Amino acid sequence: MLELRTLIAADLVAVQSLDAVCFAGEPFAASWWQKATFGQGACAWLAWQGDELLGYCLFSRVLDEAELLRIATSPAARQQGVAAALLQHAETALQQAGVEQLFLEVRLSNLPAQRLYRRTGWQQSGRRKDYYPLADGREDALIFCRAL
Repeated sequence: MLELRTLIAADLVAVQSLDAVCFAGEPFAASWWQKATFGQGACAWLAWQGDELLGYCLFSRVLDEAELLRIATSPAARQQGVAAALLQHAETALQQAGVEQLFLEVRLSNLPAQRLYRRTGWQQSGRRKDYYPLADGREDALIFCRAL
């Protein structure tokens, strides 16, 4: 059974390990995860099954808006609804905290993520040219938003 809950200090090692697996070459700095646990404005939720971390999402909140900074699912748990469950859980919690609008950027080439966002009610609202670095250039980002 999937357990969805807020990130706590005891989870930091597990979440940083999963982040390194899911975002090889570009994991978030430890300071981001510290801020998500102890800081103001950042909030993170995790999906656990027993003692195994299956996924996480990290948002940054300012007043009535929040931005999805990072979402990831363990490679072994992909295509099983973990990311959609995390998004729904986070959106409910953010709405209860007074957030009215959500935003995110996603790589143009990340079609699975774009399908997830569209399936869960997000809409493309723009594009950032040359936003993400690539080994041989840059890649555009698509901007998505969702009203709560």
